[in-house]
Amino acid sequence: MFALFSLGIFAISVWNGYSLHQNACTDAEWCSNIFYLTADQIALLNQIGLPVSFYSGVMGGFASLSFASFFSVSWILYRYGSRDLVCYTTSILLMATGSAFTSDGSVLEAWPLAVRAFEFQDMLFGFSYLLLFLYPDGAFAPRWTKYFAIYGLFFALSTYIAPSTVLDMSTWPLAIRVIQSSLLFALIVYSQIYRYNRSFSTEQRQRTKWFIGSIALYLLGSTLMIAVGAHPVAKIFLWGVMNIGLLSIPFSVALTIIEQRNRSMVPAFNRSIVYAVLSFTIVSVYALATGTIGAIFQTANNWLISLLMIGVLAIVLQPLRDKVQDAVNRLIYGLYEEPYQVVSNLIQQLEAVVSNQSVLPLVLKTLAQALRLSFAAIRNDRDGPDTLLASYGMPVPGCMEIPLSIQGEPVGTLILGSSAIHNIIPPGKRYLLDDLIRQVAIATRTALLSSELQRSREQLVSAREEERRRLRRDLHDGLGSNLASISMKLAIAIDQCDSQFPKAVSTLAGVQHQLDGAIADIRQLVYALRPPSLDEFGLLFSLRELAAQLQQANFRIVFQSPESLPPLMAAVEVAVYRIVQEAITNALKHSQGTACHIRLSVDEVLRIEISDDGTGVSKSSRKGVGIRSMRERAEELNGRFAMNDSADTGTQIKIEFPLFSQFISS
Repeated sequence: MFALFSLGIFAISVWNGYSLHQNACTDAEWCSNIFYLTADQIALLNQIGLPVSFYSGVMGGFASLSFASFFSVSWILYRYGSRDLVCYTTSILLMATGSAFTSDGSVLEAWPLAVRAFEFQDMLFGFSYLLLFLYPDGAFAPRWTKYFAIYGLFFALSTYIAPSTVLDMSTWPLAIRVIQSSLLFALIVYSQIYRYNRSFSTEQRQRTKWFIGSIALYLLGSTLMIAVGAHPVAKIFLWGVMNIGLLSIPFSVALTIIEQRNRSMVPAFNRSIVYAVLSFTIVSVYALATGTIGAIFQTANNWLISLLMIGVLAIVLQPLRDKVQDAVNRLIYGLYEEPYQVVSNLIQQLEAVVSNQSVLPLVLKTLAQALRLSFAAIRNDRDGPDTLLASYGMPVPGCMEIPLSIQGEPVGTLILGSSAIHNIIPPGKRYLLDDLIRQVAIATRTALLSSELQRSREQLVSAREEERRRLRRDLHDGLGSNLASISMKLAIAIDQCDSQFPKAVSTLAGVQHQLDGAIADIRQLVYALRPPSLDEFGLLFSLRELAAQLQQANFRIVFQSPESLPPLMAAVEVAVYRIVQEAITNALKHSQGTACHIRLSVDEVLRIEISDDGTGVSKSSRKGVGIRSMRERAEELNGRFAMNDSADTGTQIKIEFPLFSQFISS
């Protein structure tokens, strides 16, 4: 009913206004309306060969298109979002705003019911100040703008609450009313610029540009209409500028509501923008071109000119529609670049990725930003329906699932935060999504193969370390113990035959010496395979013991660590021990410093930081076996190794290892 009342009010306003615009105004209050013509202005139109009917037709046509934009957007928000309070309220306010902007209440006096309905809509229009000041995040920014929003609402309501008083804006001079309205709209623009510079994301900034441009166009047109609008042709031009701004305001507001509340409105909203822009362009071009040609050739209402203009419009309509559709798609779907540029950018970013762990998150981030989605994920169907390889954003209800495959072999499932493809990609751009899906499938397969390779590598390293541990145990507890026992028996035999068989004693002493050498070699081999203290006392004790052994009088070693560590793989323990050992050795030999600091910490990973206060590492030393072995030990266990050196701060080495539970799950 509200929409029908609005439509009826506008129809009466345009119908009566069309006739009134063709007559010279005589009443002072009537002439104060900037859209009506005086006798002198009508004479100016006649001098340049433009009929008054052209002026009234253009004014009514522009108003009709602006009202149609508010009406259609309001209907779409109601049709698809009536159960959402925000969509419903915005629909009502946009309808009231469109009627207030485009209807003329002064021509409704013969229709009492229409006058009351218009007054009610005009009162609701006061709330549009709150809507525009709160757009798009529901907060006043900066906070002091709320006082101006309340100010605008107060005077919009007081016109009907306290009529014929100083609070009634209709009693104010036209210039004062325009200044007040311009000030409020200027503050709305300032509020949007304030948000744009401080808190908006990239997507929000794109939408805000349209909103700021819409308000600025209307503000510019209305201001210039008062300043230089005496000439009727200037009125036509500036009225067009104002209506271009009015045409965009509802779409800018509704676009944000759609993005935040209901993506299912996107297809209908897309089409409505295209038709609104095309309609406005066609009517504008037709009216202006017909009037201009008529003025040049001093003809009026010539059917040949009209036919010629229809033919011209028919020729340019199709390519114009394509260009408008592309622009609207970029606005709504976020395709800011050519489709294959999106794919190209994705490939370039993938080429720049060093760590396989960040490939899929980067792919999902690029995909979500290109399609303006709040959520995207890749599921690993091999490990179960709930296993996600990677995700971006927060899950949303009603997600769409797209199977990923390469040469018929499934590699996973792409999950997108939208219920249907047409909500995220224009129908004519479906090939873009297909190309992106192929790239996602390739990246997923690559990540899976890399993950499998890493798991195999870790299993090999783990198996190698377990085998070393077994060999160390067998050598130490088996062969080492037997040889030590034999050495003891030889010592007893030497004592028993010391004086009786001097040659035998000499021979046995030589055998014992060789045996002691073999035992020393076995002990060295056992330590090389795996430091015994790791199994006997743990990693922290072994590192403290290592630091105490290597510390010198002029070189101190500071070791900091938590009281305990979570369970670690045997391979990780050895890697950490050897890396710390190599780093301390390098600091002693090459740093020329006085101290080395070792810090162990545990959060989501095991982190080791080793730093000294020396002169740094020379370029030739960077290629040495020691640094290369440290890096290899870290990377073969899915760890990360980084080294920085400076003449001022010395050398800093940072290593990260995944925790034990992550290795078990892999």
